[in-house]
Amino acid sequence: METFKEVATGIKLLKTPFCGEWSGVVLLKGNKNILIDSGASGEVVDSVIVPALEREGLAPGDISLLLCTHTHGDHIGGHFRFREISAAKIGAFEGSLDKLRSPLKYNIKIRQAFPEYSPPPSDGLKGVEPDFLVGDGEIIANRLKLVHTAGHDDDCVCWLDIQTGTLITGDSLQANGTTLQGIGFYQDLQAYRNSIKKLLELGPENLVPGHRYLPLDEVAFGAGNVKNYLESCLYLTDTYTIMLKEFLHKGISELPELAISLIKHLGGRVPDFLFLPLYTVSQHLKEIKDAQPSFNS
Repeated sequence: METFKEVATGIKLLKTPFCGEWSGVVLLKGNKNILIDSGASGEVVDSVIVPALEREGLAPGDISLLLCTHTHGDHIGGHFRFREISAAKIGAFEGSLDKLRSPLKYNIKIRQAFPEYSPPPSDGLKGVEPDFLVGDGEIIANRLKLVHTAGHDDDCVCWLDIQTGTLITGDSLQANGTTLQGIGFYQDLQAYRNSIKKLLELGPENLVPGHRYLPLDEVAFGAGNVKNYLESCLYLTDTYTIMLKEFLHKGISELPELAISLIKHLGGRVPDFLFLPLYTVSQHLKEIKDAQPSFNS
């Protein structure tokens, strides 16, 4: 039976089930009780999140705001159900509007780049209309600052709790991916690196990701450990590029083979569906190609 566990003063993490792993839902308790992310489905809301709230002495009606870190299904799959059972105001990054309204559309779209290596769409995803939108750098509820951190996807954000210096990152930081992914997953390498540098400049005190990202801990406490977490994510992007150059030099050139080689070299498990690593490797191959001297120069 999963429960909310305190990770900073007034901030609690609930590990909701997702494909044999967990996806984090964060509760901020205070004058306004706030949930960040809602798990993968309405069933998760009913069977996991609501009972966990009850153990906190809360009902769905006690939640004032429902936010999200981005609009992938394992993070907003419960939004529709939560709207049905509560009066919480739903807020989102202004760049998430279309995706929050139609998450299934984007769930399908992300699979179209590599259809042969993608699972079926998550047909149960239902959209919601947000009650309000938040821009980069805006503060809501007198405590949460939105930090736009594109890379994993273009609408990824982190929420910085200015009361405790705790950064709630969702999937914005990938390290070497989860056990389900094989390696980290980002659709825009340069944006991902820029986002990590942006977070380093903030100097947060604690860090709460949306999943356990290997080989790092589930959470990071203290400014020094957070800095190490962020720098490890940045370092791994350089590691991927170096390794892929070596594989190319050895004559490995096909995209799926490169992805599998990278996963295995780093000790990961090759996933049943390879589309997420294919995105990442494609970004690094583009970087390698763009860095090559032009024959016309």
